[in-house]
Amino acid sequence: MDRFALIETGRGVFGFVLRESKLVATYLPQSRRAIVALIRTEFSEAVEDDALLPGFQRDVVAYYGGKRVRLSVPVELSHLPPYRRMVLEACRKVPYGTTASYADLARATNNPGAARAVGSAMANNPLPLVIPCHRILCSDGSLGGFSSPLGLEQKRVMLRLEGVEIEGLRRTAKLRSRVRAAKVA
Repeated sequence: MDRFALIETGRGVFGFVLRESKLVATYLPQSRRAIVALIRTEFSEAVEDDALLPGFQRDVVAYYGGKRVRLSVPVELSHLPPYRRMVLEACRKVPYGTTASYADLARATNNPGAARAVGSAMANNPLPLVIPCHRILCSDGSLGGFSSPLGLEQKRVMLRLEGVEIEGLRRTAKLRSRVRAAKVA
């Protein structure tokens, strides 16, 4: 049975869905009505349970309060195509407060020509924040896209919360090496 919880943050309501003991979906902050509608669209039989993952809930509130957190919670990605799963697993390793490019993730998955496929995986990320697709930028350092309902503004907010300077943002060799170090085996 799928269960979901809603978390009040300083930026709106964050939602997540749990299947057994693993996250299957997260929803970035918006209005309570919007989050519930999104969850009901995808998980019509899900039951609300505000007691789910209390540590994770505290970490989400802390994150949106500007505190550095490490979101280590079990996730369920087995239903996704293999390459998309590999990209998302590589993205999850991009450290807090850093960025990488779509091309960096393509290289980290041993598929250097697959930057567009990486972009598609990011656009269809079922677990934003937990899998930090907001940290992935274009090769020239520009923000690129963000499929959140609040769009690029939400990406900017999340990067600022992590202390990433938005103006004049450019990727550096140091950041590229961090992604290679996190390379998926």
